[in-house]
Amino acid sequence: MSFGIIHYGEMPKILYLTMDDVKSAGLTDEDFINCISDSLWQQSLGKVDLVPRMSITLHPDAYLNAGAGWVEKLGAVGFNWSSYYPNNRGKGLNQYSGMIVLSDIKNGLPYVVMDGFYIISKRTAAVTAVSAKYLARKDARTIGIIGVGVQGRENLRMLQLVLPHLDLVKIYDINPDAAKTYIRTMSDEFRGKIVPCRSVEEAVTDVDILITATVVTEKPAVQIKDEWLPERGSFIAPLDLLCLIGRETILRMDKISTDNCTQLKTLERGFSFSGRVPQVCAHLDELCAGKRIGRESDEENIMAINFGLALHDIYIAKKIYDVAKELEIGTWLSPLTW
Repeated sequence: MSFGIIHYGEMPKILYLTMDDVKSAGLTDEDFINCISDSLWQQSLGKVDLVPRMSITLHPDAYLNAGAGWVEKLGAVGFNWSSYYPNNRGKGLNQYSGMIVLSDIKNGLPYVVMDGFYIISKRTAAVTAVSAKYLARKDARTIGIIGVGVQGRENLRMLQLVLPHLDLVKIYDINPDAAKTYIRTMSDEFRGKIVPCRSVEEAVTDVDILITATVVTEKPAVQIKDEWLPERGSFIAPLDLLCLIGRETILRMDKISTDNCTQLKTLERGFSFSGRVPQVCAHLDELCAGKRIGRESDEENIMAINFGLALHDIYIAKKIYDVAKELEIGTWLSPLTW
C-alpha cells in the first residue's frame, strides 16, 4: 500500500534572529519604554490576552519559565521560554537564556524564533521606568542600586529617561570587581555621579529610589533594615522579588503597584508577608490608562513589584520582526514539517 503526498497549503519559512540580529533592529531605550506603555494601554482596553508565568524548578534556585501573550493591535501571538541558572557563571555560561516564538494568528504556524535575553533585559528595565514615571517623585535625584549586573545597568539607563533630575547613583555589589566594571561602563552614559559603597546600608541610606537586582532565591535573607531607608517619599522596585527587603518595609508602604496580581499572590511564601500580601493600589496598566492615580504626594512611600509579562515580550518581538524583515536581518529556516 502506498500513501500519496498530503498537501497542507503553503508552509511559511521561519526567520531566526540571534541576539546580535535582535540588537541590529536598532530599537532605542525610548522605543522599549514606548512599547511597554502602549502594550499596557492595550491591556487596559482589554485588547490583549496573557498567561501568567509558569515556572519549573529543576535545581535549587534554578528556574525554567514560560509565558504566552496575544496583542490584537499587532496581530501578534506567541510565547517566551527562559531560564535562570546562577551556577552557569562558574561554567563560563550565561546565567540567563531564553527565546521568543511568534505564530501566525490565522493558522497557528510559527514564523519567527528569536533570542529573548536581550528583549527581556530591556523589557524588565523599561517596566521599572514606566512604573517610576507614575510612582516616583518627579524631583527624585538619588538612586541606590543593589546588584550591578545586567539589570543594575539597564535600569539606570531607562530611569534617567523618565526622571530628568537624577544626578547621583549609589551602588553596592558583593563582587568589588563588578562595581568597578559598572562604573567604567556607565560613567559615560549617566549624566551624574556614580558612587561605589562599602555596604548595603551605605547604598540605601538617603536615596529617593531603591532598585534591588540580586539573585532570586527560594530562601531569601533580609539584608535591608527598614530603619536604613528614608522615612518618607521613597520609591522601591525589588526586581529580585523581595529577597532583600523585610516585612516591616513592605507593610509600611502607602501604595503597592504590580503588573499582575495573580503572580503577586505567588509570593505568599511566608518569608515577607507571614501569610498575607499587602493591598495593591493599582495594576500598572490602570496607571498608564489613567484609571488609577499613582503618586499623590511627595510624602508617600510606594513600591512596584513587577514580575514581567510575556505580553510585553510578544509586543516588542513583533516590532523587531517587522524591522528585521524590512532590513533583511536574520536567517531563514525551512518550515516545520508535519
